[in-house]
Amino acid sequence: MVGARIFITIVFVILGATFIASTALLIHEFQVVDEKVPGAGWLTMVVAHGHLFLFFPILGVLSLVAFYLPSVVLTHLYWNHVRYGRLRFLVGFAVVAGLACLFAWHLDKGELRSIYEASPAALLADKTAADEGRVQGRVAILDALADLRSEAQKRFGLSSFGRSCKEDKLLEEPDEMKNERYCFPAAKNLRGYPCCEAQKALTQALQNLQKGEETRSLSGTWDRLLFLPVKTFFILVVVVIAVMLAIWRNRMDRLYGDLVPRLERGVIIGGIAMLFWLAMDYGYQQTANALFGRPEPGPQLRLSLVLVPWGLLLLFYFLRRLGRQGELVGQISGVVFAGVAVARYEQLNDWIVRLVGVGAAPWMVGALIGAALVGLVALFWPKGVGVRASRPAVST
Repeated sequence: MVGARIFITIVFVILGATFIASTALLIHEFQVVDEKVPGAGWLTMVVAHGHLFLFFPILGVLSLVAFYLPSVVLTHLYWNHVRYGRLRFLVGFAVVAGLACLFAWHLDKGELRSIYEASPAALLADKTAADEGRVQGRVAILDALADLRSEAQKRFGLSSFGRSCKEDKLLEEPDEMKNERYCFPAAKNLRGYPCCEAQKALTQALQNLQKGEETRSLSGTWDRLLFLPVKTFFILVVVVIAVMLAIWRNRMDRLYGDLVPRLERGVIIGGIAMLFWLAMDYGYQQTANALFGRPEPGPQLRLSLVLVPWGLLLLFYFLRRLGRQGELVGQISGVVFAGVAVARYEQLNDWIVRLVGVGAAPWMVGALIGAALVGLVALFWPKGVGVRASRPAVST
């Protein structure tokens, strides 16, 4: 299995280094903002965009370590024990890489921009323009972000501030648009549609900064060229691993039975870590809704939702070792929990924003690092301690 280990090690080291470099570059670049607008400095940028800069260097690295052994075993399986496995592996790898680039390109072409994509100098110049009264209808981008973080640290959630700006000419004006409510881009209470105008002005200003070569940040440039495709590739790889484990589970039990307990322990720990990415992704959505407006009413669908069926697939895979009755109870419970989570996602997002989103306290970053270290210890805990899995009888 040496060849498989060498290949996966090279790929995963590159992924992990990219995760860390992405956040390190952001911190280095936005340190200067702390001197001018402390509430919108590098820490605020990290937690506000936690799905990109908080998850990956901490829990993303943990997930890489957790999915290392499953990746090695699957690579060895395809290379040695599957018909046309080497060709299928290479084609599959190329397809996943191509999809990662396509998804990254699609995300980069979207209208919704992220504040870190504008350079610190451009953002500070925007603040100066706002202070001198040359910006009409909105406050400076950094001031809006600092205000949002300050309030998010005092309350649970921002869902009440993300009113939908889409007008339906066939229906009456919604009640929530008639009431005055605090509008972060304007820094004052406004009715719905006037706040939407301020949000549009903030969005347009950010888009203009993101498009300009001189006003785009290094983090934004490298995100488009390298970081976003690599992170997307990692997410797709994790999804594919779960599918392949389910497809080849009987053959893996037969060929790699001695590795199955360690493999399962890694997938369980990695699966739990990956759920934080789903949570942080929707936490960012609430931040974007409050600053830039909610484009559509109703549930908001993001690519990270792919982790819901992914998590259920892993659940179905591992519960088979609990016996038929335990497996059925666990599967039903998992489906019910997923349904409740989807139905009450805004309330869950309110807690997410406060704990691991833009409202996260500095100590929460340390807590996530501590949790990742605990996960690493659990991964390498001596055999027979921790996650136990009895090997099922497999018919040959």
